[in-house]
Amino acid sequence: MLDQIKLSLKNCLSKIDASVNVSIDEIEVSLLFDEKGDFTTNIALKFSKLYKQKPADLAKSIIENFSSEEFSKIEMAGPGFINFFLKDQFFFNLLNSQQNRFQDQSSVNIEFVSANPTGPLHLAHGRGAIVGDVLSNLYQFYGHNVTREYYVNNTGNQINEFLSSILFQISSKHNFNLPYQQFYKGDYIQELAEKCFENFKNIFEITKLSKDEELKIVNFAIENLVNQSLKTLKDSGINFDQITYETSIVEKKLLPEIIKELEKKGLVYNGQLHDPKDFQGTKKDNEITIFKSTNFGDDEDRAITKNDGTPTYFANDIAYHVDKYQRQYSKLINIWGADHLGYLKRLSSALVSLYPEINFSVVFCQIVNLKRDNTIQKMSKREGNIFELDELVKEIGIENYRYFMCYRKNDTHMDLDIDLIKKENKENPIYYIQYSFARSQSVLERVNKVISSNMELSFELKNLIKKIHEWDSVALNSYKRNEVHLIAHYLESVASMFHSLWSSAKSNPNSRFLDDENNLTENAQSLLKKYQSVISEGLGILGIKPKLKM
Repeated sequence: MLDQIKLSLKNCLSKIDASVNVSIDEIEVSLLFDEKGDFTTNIALKFSKLYKQKPADLAKSIIENFSSEEFSKIEMAGPGFINFFLKDQFFFNLLNSQQNRFQDQSSVNIEFVSANPTGPLHLAHGRGAIVGDVLSNLYQFYGHNVTREYYVNNTGNQINEFLSSILFQISSKHNFNLPYQQFYKGDYIQELAEKCFENFKNIFEITKLSKDEELKIVNFAIENLVNQSLKTLKDSGINFDQITYETSIVEKKLLPEIIKELEKKGLVYNGQLHDPKDFQGTKKDNEITIFKSTNFGDDEDRAITKNDGTPTYFANDIAYHVDKYQRQYSKLINIWGADHLGYLKRLSSALVSLYPEINFSVVFCQIVNLKRDNTIQKMSKREGNIFELDELVKEIGIENYRYFMCYRKNDTHMDLDIDLIKKENKENPIYYIQYSFARSQSVLERVNKVISSNMELSFELKNLIKKIHEWDSVALNSYKRNEVHLIAHYLESVASMFHSLWSSAKSNPNSRFLDDENNLTENAQSLLKKYQSVISEGLGILGIKPKLKM
């Protein structure tokens, strides 16, 4: 119906002035859930300047040219909105109308979590993990061949500090005089250090470790943490198709060819970057390779090589994304924490410089605060004060975890209120959604027979029918905008309307699904089955199974 109204509005505009070309994608039609009508459009307000008319005058012209037998009334509202009132006999057509769902079978790579392998997954990783997995489900819903990828940054200074922390712990506990410092703290470091010691006891019989021995120890530790992380994610319903290590990208030696291509485009030079503010260290004489990211709006150019000639994190990241592009995905999507917002400009500019046709985008996730007893909990990985993700999932349950991590728009801060989440009442949206599904199932299970009688079209029933009809446009909008919270909000809203209809039967017996003999009308059966289909699809995208009983 929404698409049908859009097409009719486009035809009206053509009648008013055929010389003006308005795309049907530019026409907005939405549903109303009050007494002001059933559908509304802002078309007269949006295009009044284009048609050189006042919004009210354009609205009147559109109404005069609009032809349809399905509406009892079409009227202007406010400064130029047009509201449509659907005739009662056409409401159930909304349930049965079949829309051709958009499908795209192209391949998409969605990289998410990609946590530094220096500690267990914690609350900060939890949001990106679910947003990435749900977005993957959403793309699969529309036919895409999706690869879920986890990238392990297993090189750089953070790994050196991680290794040092493990060896410091081993040295302290077993009274070795090893020259290492502690950077990371916490029970997990102690546990990991003990595992490393048990596995490499013979190595610690000497007072100094070789680089090869250090490498064996840190690789063992990283493998342990990565496997632990993957298990935590799998227990939450997240399964990755591809695990890529930064070292494997380095081994492919893509960087020389990348630098060569950027040189051809005049986008790299050899030199020195400006010293950081208040820099007190020794200045280096040698030159490094630098990418001209200021050409693309970055606040400064970025180093591709370090002073010792090895690649920077940025360089390896370019190489990693080149590797993904060369695997011939039609679209690359990354899920990043909001602290990486400033990093996007330099990476995207390098990729577009190499491949102007690349389809690369990033979905940013803001931080999540853990709230308990109405107090925000303070956490720090380096200080060892973290709330591990597997502990969170055990406490609140998988479906609560998956739903609430999608509940707010991904780029807004979120307080995860543990006390509210554990409630089993209408204050907890996912509980209320599941309860609505179980209620609908209880009706279908009690049916004696289906009869061809009419179901009273109450205000609550009309709203529920319209909300169910809205599902396809909500899902498509969520997909186009990469915003999974729209799915969570829709499910909460449609479930609320179902419960409103259910409650209305207390004062209006004609709104009951079943009569005194447990007979169900054909229209009511159609409504319940369509409702369950929509809830099942929505929850399926969120990675949650609907409950038949509560």
